[in-house]
Amino acid sequence: MASSMSNLREAKTTVTEESKIKRLDDIIDSMPRPDKLDFIKCEVEGAELLVFKGALETLKRYKPIVFSKILRKWSKNFGYHPNDIIKLFESIGYECYVICGDKLKKFAYVDENTVETNYPFFYKQKHASKINKFL
Repeated sequence: MASSMSNLREAKTTVTEESKIKRLDDIIDSMPRPDKLDFIKCEVEGAELLVFKGALETLKRYKPIVFSKILRKWSKNFGYHPNDIIKLFESIGYECYVICGDKLKKFAYVDENTVETNYPFFYKQKHASKINKFL
């Protein structure tokens, strides 16, 4: 079973439900601002770029570590490539990594040979000490 804004499995038994969607930036702006936001985990079955675009001001303000699962086959259903997410994060000072055993490895772009699907994003200046522990 999978839940997504897109019919990822193209199953005839797919059930469509209507739901309200709010951008993370709007949620943060509508409440007393938290002192800090350290970590975001995003796994939304292909809609990750939409989430990150809707959280751009929050990402810039708090610079949390972001961990996301990103699959080419699912992002394609939403009209983007995983590299669009990497570029978006790079544009605001983040670096993309992959996890290799107990180490981090800086990661530049997804191609047809990429097998990794889990990507941590670190803001260079804020997370340098954390990154260096795992290089």
